[in-house]
Amino acid sequence: MIHGNDDEAFFEERGFGKLLGFGKKPALIVVDLIKGFTDSSMPMGSDLSSQITQANKLLDTMHAHDFPVLFTTISYDDDSFADSGIWYKKMEGLKTLKAGTEAVKVDPRLNFRKGDGLIIKKYASAFFGTDIIARLNSNNVDTVIIVGCTTCGCVRATAVDALQYGYIPIVVEDGVGDRSVASHEQSLFDLRQKYADVLKTDQVIETISTKYGSPAIKA
Repeated sequence: MIHGNDDEAFFEERGFGKLLGFGKKPALIVVDLIKGFTDSSMPMGSDLSSQITQANKLLDTMHAHDFPVLFTTISYDDDSFADSGIWYKKMEGLKTLKAGTEAVKVDPRLNFRKGDGLIIKKYASAFFGTDIIARLNSNNVDTVIIVGCTTCGCVRATAVDALQYGYIPIVVEDGVGDRSVASHEQSLFDLRQKYADVLKTDQVIETISTKYGSPAIKA
């Protein structure tokens, strides 16, 4: 077992952390930036103001290029929370994510526009039990840019599933957040080494501009 600053060198020497790059067409997945998670007064909430700022930069870029944007929310409509399986027994705060309440609505600070998709999920990954694969495939998407929360939970699960389903995951370092700094940093390290490219917002925007050219011009 290794510790501290030796981690990066150890993994690099053994061939971890290779860059995947961007594919032919990206989509943006905004994971669970809903009031239940972005309102610090809520049991599941924390201050994600800076992540929302970065997400909006990417939303503006994706909208300008007419690339697909998908938001996710966690929402339960069963009074007994049967649609959460046993997960709510592990995290009691999930009981605040009741369908029809303010907690499950996308944070109004985000640039959610007409034409953006909304994926309603019951578990951590945006891929588990949803129609996201059909939506990505119908748009010929092979790369998913991921922002949102939490880094150690739903973001990580979404990135790992994206990789396993054959999509290139790009996790935006300053566009994802967590309740715990330690969990956030360790998850980014793990994602970078094994599952995803981890880039900052400005790097993603620059790559989109360079690789895909000028935004689509609409009449």
